[in-house]
Amino acid sequence: MDAQSLLASASINIGLVFIILVLFSIFKKQPGNAVVYRARIMSRDEAAFPACYQEDAFSFRRFLPSFEWVGRAFRVTEDELMRNCGLDALVVIRLFKFGIKLFVPCSVVGLLVLVPVNCTSQERSSSITLSYSIDSFTISNIGRGSNRLWVHFSCLYVVSLYALYLLYQEYRSLLKRRIQQLYIIKHRPDLFTILVRGVPFCSEHNDHGCSVDHFFSKHYPHAYNSYQVVYDEQNFEEVTELPAAFVSFNSRQGAALASQTQQHEDPLLWITEPAPEPRDVLWNNLAVPYGYLIVHRLLAVVVASVLTIFFAIPVTAVQGIAQLENIKKWFPPARAIQLIPGLSSIVTGCLPSFILNSFIYAVPYAMLGICGLQCCVSRSKKEMKTCSMVFYFLLGNVFFLSLLSGSLLEQIGESFAHPKSFPNHLATAVSSQADFFITYILTDGLSGFSLEILQLCLLVWHFIRSGSFGRETQKEPYLYSLPYYRVIPSVCICILIGMVYAVVAPFLLPFLVVYLLLGYVVYINQIQDVYQTTYETCGQYWPHIHNYIVIAIVLMQVTMIGLFGLKSKPTATILTIPLLVLTLLFNEYCKICFRPTFYRYSVQNAMENDELDEKEGTMEAHKEMAIKSYRQPFLRCTHLESADSSTTEPLVSSKRSLKNDAIESDEPDEKGGAVEAALRDSGSRQQSRLADSLV
Repeated sequence: MDAQSLLASASINIGLVFIILVLFSIFKKQPGNAVVYRARIMSRDEAAFPACYQEDAFSFRRFLPSFEWVGRAFRVTEDELMRNCGLDALVVIRLFKFGIKLFVPCSVVGLLVLVPVNCTSQERSSSITLSYSIDSFTISNIGRGSNRLWVHFSCLYVVSLYALYLLYQEYRSLLKRRIQQLYIIKHRPDLFTILVRGVPFCSEHNDHGCSVDHFFSKHYPHAYNSYQVVYDEQNFEEVTELPAAFVSFNSRQGAALASQTQQHEDPLLWITEPAPEPRDVLWNNLAVPYGYLIVHRLLAVVVASVLTIFFAIPVTAVQGIAQLENIKKWFPPARAIQLIPGLSSIVTGCLPSFILNSFIYAVPYAMLGICGLQCCVSRSKKEMKTCSMVFYFLLGNVFFLSLLSGSLLEQIGESFAHPKSFPNHLATAVSSQADFFITYILTDGLSGFSLEILQLCLLVWHFIRSGSFGRETQKEPYLYSLPYYRVIPSVCICILIGMVYAVVAPFLLPFLVVYLLLGYVVYINQIQDVYQTTYETCGQYWPHIHNYIVIAIVLMQVTMIGLFGLKSKPTATILTIPLLVLTLLFNEYCKICFRPTFYRYSVQNAMENDELDEKEGTMEAHKEMAIKSYRQPFLRCTHLESADSSTTEPLVSSKRSLKNDAIESDEPDEKGGAVEAALRDSGSRQQSRLADSLV
């Protein structure tokens, strides 16, 4: 790709984003589109709408584009975002801010130091020919053994250390935010509750609930409060207890201790973990026995691997399109493209990245479905696993395959046969693909983010729905959760591309800064106005993001090791290795110092919140909420809350027909009546057991 093709790609994407943002600013002002562009606000408080949404009369102002939402994005504070949208949403915004803080200084250094060093080099060997005209701005223009490479070596150390410093600051800052958020949400029932799996069956009382009650009453006599057994609701006529239960405690401290302790000498019995939020639970997945989860995970890995392998076909084809010479070789009629002025630049500059991004758009949703095979107990865990799967998919297919697709099989085979030569192969490929990744960032960022804020598919569906079903349905907001598994991996892979090219081709970085700024503005608008919060993990996405960025830093350093080797600078190669070791040690340090607190509720914080509740007199209310919150949806709809039986006992006997219970108790053979009849039967069995124990 030459500079003309790159310019054509940039012009088309910038023009497209301007048109889309103008349309968005107009569409957002139309009252009928509030269900699309202000769905979150509409679901919470209609009085919070601006005046234009309250007016029924025609107003010319509605058709004038405005960009007030851009200024609002830069005025909003992090405290406001966390208070209204949660820490998980703030983590996404902090990811954009991290990239901006990282690449703005790197862009300045690259443009003022590295680009002039590259452009003015006269030491390049005449035996090496330029494949791309923009190579004169990259490290490829530096000759073998040139002392100018020490400038790149110095910049490599500066960029790496600065990135590690920012990562440390972000991890420490978000850890404080997490502790603050845990205090804000201290009333949530999941902080008093744990999930127990692998519950043994009690043959004496013919259920699992009895085992739960006896076990925790014995081992946690002062902390234990109550339990709620989980039922298999697939076939309501034969409701069956599952070997799983939600156990609530009298304090957060008791729940924190129980969730982090091995309960039994057999690791497959009495497996405890912190309970997810009630709204976050995937009830059907609790029916899968704990011992079978490894099989489900293996199946998900196999399916994801097959998808990754087959995706190599379109990636390789895209790289072929990027080189017009290959197109003319494979398809001779394509030579006619050169007869139309500027068409070849558009084809090679825009078409490859557009096709690749079109394929990639469906990947997160495919991975979400694949991750469903792992049977995660909560939606948040499912989406976090999907996030990792999508990132590594993009790392393998977008980054590595785009680099190696020119001679894919040969280079992969040689890398396996000679693993020590991998840095050299990576360096060679990286230095020749900078232009492609610039167009990828332009397409994914400028066009992708602008289409995200326009919500084109949803808007079209809204028009169809309004025209087909009438205006009454327009008052129902289109509420969806923020797709973390789609946003985080795509942003992280672009940050990875920026890190790898920060020293190799620094002219790429300004495009990346624009990408991050646009994403920052777009997603603040989406988080505040469009997406609803469906779960809150208190920042558990950040450890994953941290790992992705560390991988980016390591790849940058490995690439430079290979480049210094290709440029006959062995001293620089050797001196880069300690930097690589330092990065790996830094990652291990963060795992030890920060990561555990993101996945565990410390006893100290739990006890502090318990003491605050005792002072405020709210402990009993919070405990009562924890008892009632983990009833399955199909049990809530039968008004079991008004029944005499306690939630500390199973509502139906194991493998007992509700239909027979209904007949024996002279109740109607219907869903609600059957459950209530079984409930009364369970309550009588509870009283009998209590009487026996007293005797």
